[in-house]
Amino acid sequence: MRPTAIILGTLLLAVTAMASDFTGTWKLSLAKSKPSNDLAGETMKIEQTGPHAYRTTIDSVLKSGQKEHQEINRICDGKEHPSTGVGFKQEGATEICEQMSSTRKVTQKRDGKVVSEFTSTVSSDGKVMTNVRKGGGDETLVFERQ
Repeated sequence: MRPTAIILGTLLLAVTAMASDFTGTWKLSLAKSKPSNDLAGETMKIEQTGPHAYRTTIDSVLKSGQKEHQEINRICDGKEHPSTGVGFKQEGATEICEQMSSTRKVTQKRDGKVVSEFTSTVSSDGKVMTNVRKGGGDETLVFERQ
């Protein structure tokens, strides 16, 4: 019985460690990025709020000086869930979030139709996260861990 508990505990720690690759505060490296809009800067904070649940807080500044704030709650279990948070239109919005160690894929839907997909990858040293979005304005955003 004890060896089983030790193995299960070790597996739980390993899964938690893999999932934690995305948590933390990330700052946009504009020089390394190809944004789809007039983005001048962005800071993103990812917090784990449950076993597969995350809150992403995004504070953006556009070249015009306009500031934007979003908070997005995600469940990364590979199933479709309603999009919840603040700073974006939620009506009819759902997403599917899948996380595999250093890669996370999010498929965003509105009224049942895919509107965008993005893949986030954390570098092997954990210092850089690259987000590649297709649909809804293709872009590549590179973030550095703070």
